Amino acid sequence: MDEVAALAGVHPTTVSLALRSHPSIPAATRERILAAARQVGYMRDPLLDAFNSHRLRKLAMKQTHSVAFLVDAATSPIFSGAPCHPRVQEGVRAAAETEHLALEVFALGAREMTPGRLNTILLSRGITGILLSTFTPATLSVDLDWDRFSAVKIESHHLLPPLDVVSNDQCQAARLGMRRLRALGYRRIGLATALDDESRLESTFSSGVLVEQAELDERERVPPLLFERRPIKAVAARVARWIKDQSVDAVMTNWGELFTPAPETGGCPLVTSTSLRIPRDVAFASLDVPPDRPGLAGIVQNHRLVGMRALEQLAVLVRTFCRGAPANPSATYIPGYWQDGTTAPPRG
Repeated sequence: MDEVAALAGVHPTTVSLALRSHPSIPAATRERILAAARQVGYMRDPLLDAFNSHRLRKLAMKQTHSVAFLVDAATSPIFSGAPCHPRVQEGVRAAAETEHLALEVFALGAREMTPGRLNTILLSRGITGILLSTFTPATLSVDLDWDRFSAVKIESHHLLPPLDVVSNDQCQAARLGMRRLRALGYRRIGLATALDDESRLESTFSSGVLVEQAELDERERVPPLLFERRPIKAVAARVARWIKDQSVDAVMTNWGELFTPAPETGGCPLVTSTSLRIPRDVAFASLDVPPDRPGLAGIVQNHRLVGMRALEQLAVLVRTFCRGAPANPSATYIPGYWQDGTTAPPRG
C-alpha cells in the first residue's frame, strides 16, 4: 500500500480506504488509486483479509471504545422536550451496541457545557469519535480541536466544519408527496414549513417542491410558505390565510401539530382557530408522519435508520483513524415512503 500511495500521491490510509470503497474517498481519487494498484500489480490477500477480520472482531469484544453523541440543548422545544428526535437516538444506541461502542451523550449549551469544556472532557476521556445530532441554525459552528476527532453529522447541513452527513431525504419526501397528492386528484398543492427548518435542512423541502412544480402548468404552482417559528396559533392563522389566498387544496408540511389534534383540547390550531375543515376544505399530508398516526396521510421518514447509519459510518472513521474534516465530505440520504390516510382522500 505504501508503494501504491507513493505512485498515486496520497497517504497510505487513503489507499486503504479507497480499496474498501469507503464513502469518504471521492470517486475520482478512488479510480486513480485503483489504477496505481493495477500498475504495480497489487492484489489483496484473501487469507490476510480473513485473519484481520477475525482479529478485529475479537478485539472489539475485548475493548469497548466510547464515542460522544453531541446534541444541541436549544432543540428541546422542537422535539417535545428531548434534545433530539427519539427515533434517531434509538437507532444510534442500537448501532453502538452492535459496533461494541459505548455512547456518551453531551448536550451543548446545557449546564455550562461550552465547546471549550466539552473539548477538554473528550480529550481527557480518550474519546475520538463525535456524532453531532440536529443543531438549530442559531449555532453555526462548534469550536473543537477537530483534527483530533472523527465526526459525522445528522442533518444540520449548515453546521461547520463541513463533515460527512447522514439525513432523511427531505427532497425525495417532498417530491414523492407532490406526486402522490396529484395522483389522488389534487392540483393546488402547497408547502408550508418553518424558515429555520429549511436552513437546517439546506432548503431540501422547498427544492423538491420547486422541481416538481417545474413540470406543471403555471396555474398549478403554489409559492411555498416559509414562516418564522412563533406561537402555534399565530402560525396557524398565517397558514390559514395563505391557504385561502392561494386557493390551496392540499397542504404538505412537517409541522403536524398544525393539523393533528392536541390531547388537551381535542382539536388543532388550524381547525379550532379558522373555519377550515380537514379534509373537506383542504387536504393535509404530513412530511414526517409520526409512528402513532396510522390514519395520517403523508411521508413516513426512517429516523431510526438515519441514526444507525450515522453511527456505523462514525465507527468506520474511528477505527481507521480518519480524523478532522474531510476534504470532500459525503452525504447519505435515507428515503421515506408514502402512507395513505384519511386526511388526504382521493378527490372526485
